[in-house]
Amino acid sequence: MAQRQLIRGLILALACQFPAHAAPPTTAIIGTAPQPEWQALPASQRKILAPLADEWSAMEHVRRKQWLASAARYPSMSETEKQRFQARMNDWAKMTPEQRAKVRENYLEINRLPTDEKEVIKKKWSAYKQLPEEKRQGVRENHKSAILLAPPPEPETGTEEATAASVE
Repeated sequence: MAQRQLIRGLILALACQFPAHAAPPTTAIIGTAPQPEWQALPASQRKILAPLADEWSAMEHVRRKQWLASAARYPSMSETEKQRFQARMNDWAKMTPEQRAKVRENYLEINRLPTDEKEVIKKKWSAYKQLPEEKRQGVRENHKSAILLAPPPEPETGTEEATAASVE
């Protein structure tokens, strides 16, 4: 028993010799590991991601990783999905950085909406897509697309009863 007390005392003495606090942790930036350069990609990935070839070297690692994940899913896509993927990637490659930022912002904004509001927007978008191209062009030229995609106004309740009561 005396030995145990002696050992505890030594441990306590040693603990008091060293600072009770450790050095504060350094701030570490957790980021995406470097992704391969264009020439290091397999030929199959370069073929899928061809519209992005010119800007690949300037692309952030996180963006490269996202595109590589999409390219990995590409072989299992249906033909319709592959065509849509290629068309959207081509459109993306043609956008300016400002346009891309706006698209990302809109995407995040829509994802924050409640489910019922998302459904309303989907229905309006579907109705817009069913318009003939000439009418869609007219909507875009008249800047009515924002109005078309805006949530519907809240119906006013009680106004009909108030109007009917004032008439009597």
